[in-house]
Amino acid sequence: MKIGLISDLHIDINEAYPVMDLLAAKCRQESLDLLVIAGDVSETPARTIEAVHGLQENLQKDTGCRVCYVPGNHDMWNKNCPDRKTEEIAEAFEEDPLCLSGKKALQEGGCFLVGDIGWYDYSFASASYSKDQLDSMRTGGRTWQDKFFNSWTGDNEAAMKASLARMRESLEAAKEKISAEETLIAVTHMLPIRDFCVPEDQKDWGFFNAFLGGEAIGDLLREYPVKIAVCGHVHYRSCVEKDGIRWICPCLGYHSEWPLYGLADDEADTHIADALQIMNI
Repeated sequence: MKIGLISDLHIDINEAYPVMDLLAAKCRQESLDLLVIAGDVSETPARTIEAVHGLQENLQKDTGCRVCYVPGNHDMWNKNCPDRKTEEIAEAFEEDPLCLSGKKALQEGGCFLVGDIGWYDYSFASASYSKDQLDSMRTGGRTWQDKFFNSWTGDNEAAMKASLARMRESLEAAKEKISAEETLIAVTHMLPIRDFCVPEDQKDWGFFNAFLGGEAIGDLLREYPVKIAVCGHVHYRSCVEKDGIRWICPCLGYHSEWPLYGLADDEADTHIADALQIMNI
């Protein structure tokens, strides 16, 4: 089974580029059986769902490639739909059959997939900041944008606990069914390990790392026979192997960030090919 992993497509910020069409073409070129998107498709919940379903329909025309995803923090925003409550948005994603959130476990070929957005608990922040400072989500004149568009930020600790509970339920369901020969893949948008955080010598990131994820996500995944853990959010592309798990962060990111990678060019198809991680299972 051939699986592609990618995250942070940001089709609105990358509006000038046909990201979804190029991604579909790459899936065909690689003869993928499954594409997993680890969140941040767009900044509008309905647009995200429509775009993922459009990608699935595009691929179904001439390939059996299946698409699944978890929402990211941008997908969860009510920025462009201010009358919608965060819980309404979360429910819409949980009701979407292509979304892993709120599902027991998805079996596909020799794999089981579980997923959720995840959240943050400040465990990646520098110890120099107090909880009150981190609760403000503001430093150096900058505010983490979730504060404006997601009500979960009123109690980030509770949001993290809720996400962990949802994931544990899915992991338990997978554990009951999975065999030793099958692969358990966990998908979150938020970071499950500190290794993917932004170096603290970059201005204010000792503070803003607080909102990238949390140690508790990785701790939970280590309790189960997870072999591959996919995340996004941070807009770095990286892979780490430790604790018997391959941790993968395959972010496409914003077009304005692409020159930082120093690839042959800064075209969308080049960066989709670089971000997309392909595994044979």
